[in-house]
Amino acid sequence: MAAFAAAFIPHWLRTYAAVILAVSLAVNLITSFSLYVQALTIPGMKSSFDLSYTTVFVLVVALSLSRVVSGLVAGAAAARYSGRWMIIASIFAQAVAMALLGWSPGYWVALLAMIIVGVASGAALTPMMGMLAHWFRVNDRGVAAGVAASGGSLSIIFTGLIVPLLTDLFGAEAWRYTWHVLAAASLLLGVLCVSFIREAPAGLAAGGTRPAPARSANPAPAQRRRPGSWPMQVYTNPYVWLITGMAFCSGFVQGIFTSAFGSYLGVEHGVSVNTVGVLFMVIGALSIASGIVPGALSDHMGRGAAFGGTFVIQAASHALFWLMPEPAFFVIASVLTGLVLRATYTLCAAAAGDYVPVYMAPASFGLMGMGAGIGSTISPAISGPIADAAGTLQWSFALSCGMALVGATLGFVLHFKTRGPQVAAGVPEAT
Repeated sequence: MAAFAAAFIPHWLRTYAAVILAVSLAVNLITSFSLYVQALTIPGMKSSFDLSYTTVFVLVVALSLSRVVSGLVAGAAAARYSGRWMIIASIFAQAVAMALLGWSPGYWVALLAMIIVGVASGAALTPMMGMLAHWFRVNDRGVAAGVAASGGSLSIIFTGLIVPLLTDLFGAEAWRYTWHVLAAASLLLGVLCVSFIREAPAGLAAGGTRPAPARSANPAPAQRRRPGSWPMQVYTNPYVWLITGMAFCSGFVQGIFTSAFGSYLGVEHGVSVNTVGVLFMVIGALSIASGIVPGALSDHMGRGAAFGGTFVIQAASHALFWLMPEPAFFVIASVLTGLVLRATYTLCAAAAGDYVPVYMAPASFGLMGMGAGIGSTISPAISGPIADAAGTLQWSFALSCGMALVGATLGFVLHFKTRGPQVAAGVPEAT
């Protein structure tokens, strides 16, 4: 039995790393609500406050922008200081902000609450995902990041279940009750985080062994943390910036998806709320594998190739939304979206510690998160006015299709520059 366990059960599953991974999944779950629930609550908010597409998308932009800034600052701070209490405090702050959003009597209070939700969710998620690099070896990080990212997939499933149910009960005001439910869930998760989050044991990796060396594009001495040092290696690393560019493309694509999906299907094409909810649940269910499978593949075939393939599928999905606005093609496009929805996020988390010292992984992931956040901030700001001018959200999906193709190009560039999942010599080879 012991031999079987050693052969087929991952070594980290028998250590405290498994607990950290479970907490990471839960943090992903609760912070992802702020992104994905908007796809089904924005139509209700638009109706309650009598907003145009441009104005309502300002709410999306405000949350995304505040999440970007918060994630970048939190990642740098976590590389310098402990991230444990930052995560815990941010989860509780998110709970308060979500409750405020559900209560908001008008647009400006809702805007303030959205900003606070963005700050809190970014400050919780970035250090949490960066923490995985301390607990998992390089060739396990893709799988670990994929499991953690599945929390975001579960948030989509939960959203697809609860929003239609609350809509049946409360009608146009269901969006308010949705945010109240999420506030309660955040409060519960905050309590769990206090109990279970731990920093990585000093000098040890998961399983009680010395950590495998990070595949750093900077083979310079030190994998050890220098007290008081800021993570400048992250901000001068070309590979981190290349991945940040792909994160921007992914954020651009997903920003359009989350802000336009519900309105495009429901308002423009008459798809019922329940049907949209079912499609959202399908996307969520499929996206569980969308993190784990690409993450595992990237451990063996390379991060760049996995990035490139992911973006090709995203481009095909949004091309169908754009060019084939019919119910059957909505189903196909939703399936393709679900297959890759969390893939880029997972790959960024897995790569965060590949090219820099491990203790700088939170800062690396924070920079990638900045790229994704800027993308998700810009895309609604562009697509909202275009939709108002054209009278349709169809051209928004044309924009996201094009950006996905840009991301695919960058992914294959990374693949050919690194020539494998990681480079054993510690320095990625350039072509």
